[in-house]
Amino acid sequence: MKSQHRLNEAEEARLSNIIDMSMGFSAMIRLFSKGSKELLHGKILAEAREVFEAESERDYIAIHSRFCAWGIQNVLRAERKRDGRITKKSTHASYGQMAKSFDVALGVAIYYCHLPDCVKSRELSRWLNAAVDTKMMAMLRRCYPKDVQPWPRTIEQVDSTAYAAIQRLVRKFIEEKHNGSITPVQFDDIYWRALNR
Repeated sequence: MKSQHRLNEAEEARLSNIIDMSMGFSAMIRLFSKGSKELLHGKILAEAREVFEAESERDYIAIHSRFCAWGIQNVLRAERKRDGRITKKSTHASYGQMAKSFDVALGVAIYYCHLPDCVKSRELSRWLNAAVDTKMMAMLRRCYPKDVQPWPRTIEQVDSTAYAAIQRLVRKFIEEKHNGSITPVQFDDIYWRALNR
């Protein structure tokens, strides 16, 4: 039987505000076309509620995959211009861009803000993925050069297969370098700071 983590009106407003703030933490939102922030906010909000009800890591992975599949069909990247000329046409968001957006939002809501409650947050935090950026991918590529072929150079190049492989490597790195003592969200915290100084 599914556990019930229904949110009351105040908790619902809090979650909405947290999702909104988390979208500002990720540089991804600036890459998307006008109107995408509202579209993404609504979808992340709905899927976060589903994540709160997840009973297993398998449930979480299915919700995450569903969100990314929805995003690559519904979210457009903004057209880029330079000196009044289009340098990059608007196209659909990539799997990696959608995954990173969702990973940041869930990390903020679940890991930092302990939603839906502290007990469920601890359980869910173990399943969350690292919001890997280009610098983290480069670090992992140096450690495991043959584990992903071809290694993407940007988040835009990350498809579902590369995403899953990169998340497996984050967990492998955690086991090897941290004796399994941190979560992927903590990996994100540690290595984002270390690589962006």
